[in-house]
Amino acid sequence: MKAVSYPQPGGPEVLQLVDIAEPEIKSNELLVAVEAISIEGGDIISRNSQRLQAGETLGYAAAGTILEVGAEVTEFVVGQKVATFNWRGAYAERRAVAAYNSFPIPEGLDPRIAAAIPVGPGTAAWAFHLGKLQPGQTVLILGAAGGVGMAAVQLASRLGARVIGTGTRPESLEKLREFGLSDAIVVGENQAGEQVRELLGGNKVDLLIDTIGGDALPDGIEVLKEGGTAILIGILAGRNQMIDAEYLLLHRITLIGCLLGPEWGEKQIARDLVNELMVMAAKGELIVPIDSTFPLEQVVEAHLRAETRGRLGRVFITVE
Repeated sequence: MKAVSYPQPGGPEVLQLVDIAEPEIKSNELLVAVEAISIEGGDIISRNSQRLQAGETLGYAAAGTILEVGAEVTEFVVGQKVATFNWRGAYAERRAVAAYNSFPIPEGLDPRIAAAIPVGPGTAAWAFHLGKLQPGQTVLILGAAGGVGMAAVQLASRLGARVIGTGTRPESLEKLREFGLSDAIVVGENQAGEQVRELLGGNKVDLLIDTIGGDALPDGIEVLKEGGTAILIGILAGRNQMIDAEYLLLHRITLIGCLLGPEWGEKQIARDLVNELMVMAAKGELIVPIDSTFPLEQVVEAHLRAETRGRLGRVFITVE
């Protein structure tokens, strides 16, 4: 079957369409004919820095139709549409994936949108579950225009929170106001902290959602209230960042790493959240904007587009 791999980590140009063996499923897995692939930030990190094992292909998130179910699987049937997640295998004509990492697609929901929901909106929902965001509180979302950030803006607004979002492009942040963004902070050479303190008249935020990492994390932590919580989701701006442990201690700050993938195999509530998001998307209550769509054969062009600054919306790949 056709799939996407690469000989060594690097830029989009390393991606290649290759022939690999058909996947064989285990007793707890599904075999899915892939129809739509959502390009995730993790895909880009993997392509840039991680080597693939023999026979592996790139990709986290894909949606399609079930071709076969494992002997232990009781909650899915052949012919059903599902969105799926795994650390590898999305960029292919067919993938094998654990049933607990699969989610029914409601009737009428675009498979591209469904493919994007588990990782982006799912992570945002799980972050708010971990951070216990309450109506009337203030949340600061670092990287509000990204896939997780846009979903976080919508979910926090629906909950009744004040939503402050950061980004590098004012035009992108302005567009987020229609999704529920209360206040926009444009960052450049300087981080967001000073602007947030000025915006709030010296007050601080209840919850920090950091989709960026790097220097943005300690800067964001410093605008948390006493006893506040920081949820770390992304590390695109840097993996090895110094955190002042004394500051965390003295200000009773809770710092939580949010990695949703393993939770689906361990916690039913994590799977329930994604199923709820699917229903919301089908009803139009959760919006996943589409920037562009490419066929599998144009995976290089798709990744180039996904890395374009100023883009607002998801980039997808479809499989015929």
